[in-house]
Order: sequence, then structure tokens, then C-alpha cells
Amino acid sequence: MALSANPRDLVNLRKQLAFYGAYHTNPVNVGIHIVGVPTIIFGAQVMLASRGPLEVPAWLAPVLDSLQAHAPAALAKYAHFDAAAVFASAYWVYYFLLDSVAATALLPLWAGLYFGAQYLLAEHAHVALKYGLYAFAAGWISQFYGHGVHEGRAPALLDNLLGAVVLAPFFVWLEVIFHLGYRPELQKHLKNDVGKLVHEFRKEKASKQRSVKAQ
Repeated sequence: MALSANPRDLVNLRKQLAFYGAYHTNPVNVGIHIVGVPTIIFGAQVMLASRGPLEVPAWLAPVLDSLQAHAPAALAKYAHFDAAAVFASAYWVYYFLLDSVAATALLPLWAGLYFGAQYLLAEHAHVALKYGLYAFAAGWISQFYGHGVHEGRAPALLDNLLGAVVLAPFFVWLEVIFHLGYRPELQKHLKNDVGKLVHEFRKEKASKQRSVKAQ
């Protein structure tokens, strides 16, 4: 089951979440993702930041200088224009296009992962990369465990790598705030959409199994 190729669907929150949610219907697997996905992001941030700073484009330099000048000293100390910053910014902008309110609420936690990675590299450089790799690996192992043991279905990345990898953090964030009462109508629609997609998947799977037996 692949996601629609229509470019407009890339910023269609309901379609994106329904696609990803169809692979995450088991509560235990969802809980594993709520912990495991941020762990992966943190590990990725550490590994990306360890590559060092990038050259700042001339047009961007005044903007970054202004941001750093107005940021609290404790944060400015660990703010760098590197691959981790580009990664975090690009992901967050996409989430903002999907749902500006949810993305804004996520921002403190999202920034916390970035600055946590920068702090680890700056203050514990001799072990930072090792811990980042451990976090990244542990996060992915937990995902495959959740899918294999509890969900009983392969991860979404096997059908749509880009969509699954990019959307995962926003999906788990929305799972959390849905339980806090955020956009109940959207949550209701998504449950219906996911139910239909799961039914289609099971129908296709049963059809393939019958074909194999008939051969």
C-alpha cells in the first residue's frame, strides 16, 4: 500500500496521517514509537552535528547573526549552522505546513532534541558520537520489535521510505496531543480512514495468500 503520488497530498495532514497510521494500530507498538522515534531523532542529530559546521550562505548570515544575538546565552552557545540544524529546520517547516498549531506546540521539544545533541557534543565530545550511535540503533531496533511482535506488519518505510521517516516524529506527537483533546474531529476521521486502509491491506493479503495456495 503506497501513498498517493499527488504532490498536493504531501501537505494533506489527514492523508499523511492515515497512511502512516495504517501501519500503527497496535497500542503497544504506538507506545514504543512514542519513545523510540525521539530516540532515533536525537541519535541522528548527534551524528549529523558531529560532522561540524557548514558554510553559511551570504544571504542567510544576517538572519543567523540576528537570531544568535537575541537568543538566550545558554542556547546561543550551542547553536550552530550544521547538518543537524538543517535537518531539524526542514522537518519542522514541513510539520508547520501540515498543521501550524501542532507544529508550534512541538517546537520546544523539537528544539530540545537539537540543543541536547549539541550540548552532548560540546561538553562530552569523547563519548558523544558513541552515545548517538547507541541511541539511533536502539530506536530502530525498538521500531522493528514493535512491528514484528506487536503490530504484525512491516514498517511503513518499506512502502514509502521518505514519507515514513519524515512523518514519524509528527505522527507520535499528534498521538500524544490527540489524547489531550487536540482536534477530536480529526482524530475521529483518521480512525475511520485508518480502518478502511487496514481493511484494504488485509483483503489484499488474503487474496495473495489464496493465489499462492492455488498455484
